[in-house]
Amino acid sequence: MRCWQKSKKFVKPILRCRLKDDGTALDVSTLKAEPRTSWKACAFLGQGVLPFTCRKPGKTLVMLWAVCLLWVVLTAMAARADRTEELIHALSSPQVSLRVDAAQALATMKSPRAIPALLKALGDPVVSVRANALRALANTLKPEEAPLLVPYLKNQSVYRRAGAAELLGILGDRRVLPALETAVNDRSVIVRAEAITALGEIGDPRAARVLWGRLTDVSPRVRLEAAVALGRLRDPASADRLLPLLQDSNESVRIAAAVSIAQIGNRSVVPALLQRMQMMSTDPDLKYYAAYALGRLGDKRAEVTLINALEYGKNRYLRAQAAAALGGLGQKSAVPALILGLQDRFVLVRFASAQALGWLRDRRAVSALIRSLHDPNEDVREQCAKALGLIGDKTAVPALIYAAFHDTDDAILKAAALALGRIKDRRAVPALEQLSRSPNPTVNEAAKWALTQFKR
Repeated sequence: MRCWQKSKKFVKPILRCRLKDDGTALDVSTLKAEPRTSWKACAFLGQGVLPFTCRKPGKTLVMLWAVCLLWVVLTAMAARADRTEELIHALSSPQVSLRVDAAQALATMKSPRAIPALLKALGDPVVSVRANALRALANTLKPEEAPLLVPYLKNQSVYRRAGAAELLGILGDRRVLPALETAVNDRSVIVRAEAITALGEIGDPRAARVLWGRLTDVSPRVRLEAAVALGRLRDPASADRLLPLLQDSNESVRIAAAVSIAQIGNRSVVPALLQRMQMMSTDPDLKYYAAYALGRLGDKRAEVTLINALEYGKNRYLRAQAAAALGGLGQKSAVPALILGLQDRFVLVRFASAQALGWLRDRRAVSALIRSLHDPNEDVREQCAKALGLIGDKTAVPALIYAAFHDTDDAILKAAALALGRIKDRRAVPALEQLSRSPNPTVNEAAKWALTQFKR
């Protein structure tokens, strides 16, 4: 190696060895230090020798640094390759802990060399090994490599088939749709469910007709995944197919069907939903989920039926869902029914009614909401304060100031302060200034935000 000594006139190189142009050695003491002298040097890198000729010392340093950097990179790559081989070997170890650690490490390395071993690990009997192997493959594989997984959908191992289906959904390549459509008829419930989920994640509406056949599957998990996938595909024709699932024996399937009907947004099913709401013999759970779907669809035809459900429904959960759905419809003609809902015996009905009145922002509800600031339930009081802030009527300011200082729940103090900031009545400024000095950080920040609203 070499270093440099600076002088006023030139840079004098100090070399371990100096050579003539013909390769014969020269005595360093006999050389004259001239900045334009042609010389050769040898840089030693590990066990190798790199000869080069340089007339400008600065370029020599750059070349040395580049060679050193290259050596460091090559060394790191060699170490990484050795580490990858060790982890691949550990995946087949009889010790569970070694397999788990190896799969976790490979999940972060993203090494293509480990793909065959990771695909084999998808069939491991230990759940954590399979999960980490799947995560590693999801991080390593590219969407264009998805067809490589198709043969694994017919593997003897159930776990490999299920893992391959899940990976295909993550990669999202539409070329594998035919293979996944075949996999939804797999003899294993796990594989059928993962294949259905993958079709939903890929999002191709052409898969909807295949999923319809799984809505009557004997497994609740498969029916659930089929309902969720159809909601993701948003195929209008699927809404009618999901209606029977509102009466499914499994509650999760009923919820998924209602949510998917709302996601699809096809209002052609509104008459069928209203019919289920109006049937006297219909179980309350069906009406509950039908009310949810009607509220999300936002069709005005559902208003009268939902008001009747809120006022006369015998099931308390149905009344609560009807109140929430009326808020979603946005029709102010529902305000009187929602004001009555604030007096319901069931706390969830009062909560949903207060929330819906805030969404509708009708001043007719101000007096009822002020009275409900004294509701025995803190969640209802909080929603009433929020609703008053959304309505923005200044007649609520004294009641909100009182609640901000006398309520015992921090959430209500925060909601009252935020509501006062939205109303922007100057009478609230002294109270907000006092609240801004509160030791409670939640109340303190809310009051400071409210004060900033008066400066706009």
